[in-house]
Amino acid sequence: MKNLIIFLLLIPCVSFSQNKDNACDYISQYLKEKPLECIDKSKLQNNEEIYQFFKWSSFRQDYFIRVERKRDLKTLVVKKIFKSSYDQETGNYQPQRFEILKQRRLTNSEFGEFKHLLYKHGFWEKNDYHVKSLCNDGSGILVYALKKDYLITMSNGNCSPGNEYLYYLYEQISEIFGL
Repeated sequence: MKNLIIFLLLIPCVSFSQNKDNACDYISQYLKEKPLECIDKSKLQNNEEIYQFFKWSSFRQDYFIRVERKRDLKTLVVKKIFKSSYDQETGNYQPQRFEILKQRRLTNSEFGEFKHLLYKHGFWEKNDYHVKSLCNDGSGILVYALKKDYLITMSNGNCSPGNEYLYYLYEQISEIFGL
């Protein structure tokens, strides 16, 4: 339930009941992504892993990064998520949408550098990393990571300082992939 509430902060204009299945449907239908909370962890192979990083903001656009390894194939997807809006001049409603900024295969070197960064900063040991929100209108980062029999979620709350762990990690990931 806590993860669903965090997700609602990411996309505040979504109106659905606080139900995991509805959140999974929303992520699948509108963001065209795999909702990691809804995947059976036991069915993944040992050489499969998925990382999702949501950088959200109350007043700016949101960004989504997915890094995925499925056997020997390693991929990167970066999306810009546009919030739904209402144009006061025309009276038109603009539904939420996204734009794919990057979608490509990763080299073994890039993926290795990414994995080394996670290892160096104890990523998989921080499976209960959730920072308390400091304000109501701000920004933050949500992370979902999945590998065989293991799912972690992380959140740096709202209005965390710029030197906080997930902000730092996101910045380093952006550098590795040239974002």
